[in-house]
Amino acid sequence: MRSPSPSDLCWVIGFTPQGHWIAPILRAAVRAEWPDAQQLAAVRLGDASLAHELMEQAIEETKEGLEAMSAADVDEARQLLSRHYRNAVRRWSRSESRFIFRGTTTDIEVLSPPSAPAVPAVEAKLDLNTLLQDTPPALRRALLLRYGSRNRWEDVAAELEKSKDAIRMSCQRELNRIRKKLGIRGRSG
Repeated sequence: MRSPSPSDLCWVIGFTPQGHWIAPILRAAVRAEWPDAQQLAAVRLGDASLAHELMEQAIEETKEGLEAMSAADVDEARQLLSRHYRNAVRRWSRSESRFIFRGTTTDIEVLSPPSAPAVPAVEAKLDLNTLLQDTPPALRRALLLRYGSRNRWEDVAAELEKSKDAIRMSCQRELNRIRKKLGIRGRSG
């Protein structure tokens, strides 16, 4: 079976009130753009046979765009058709490049190699108690409420019966002291 000609692809135009002037202009635009469309599908998608389906989508969108205009010539229709065709190629390319995996976590673990942690493991002597041994109990509680339990500053301040800004600044100073003790540079900004 032979592949459809560019004129055959225009079946999607249908019969609209404006169809009497759209059909011949759109057919001429498709005939002019068809070689480039096949080449683009072959290069970008690796399959020139996809050009037929994508051109039909572009023709439909171009027809809708031309219906909104009062009149257009072949060059305007070609530009519109070319833009819609290139967008259809991009959409197709993106939809095919998505990685979709359906399965369970154990299936994925088999497929993906174990990844090394981004940060080297902290030595046992630097556990939480050791880090916070010089920190006053109230400040230790504030740090654990904020960073351990992810409470908001307002909640931490209410729990410790201090102002939000006072608790926040005390925690910031203590974190800076701990960073300095460990030889870690503080955050910039």
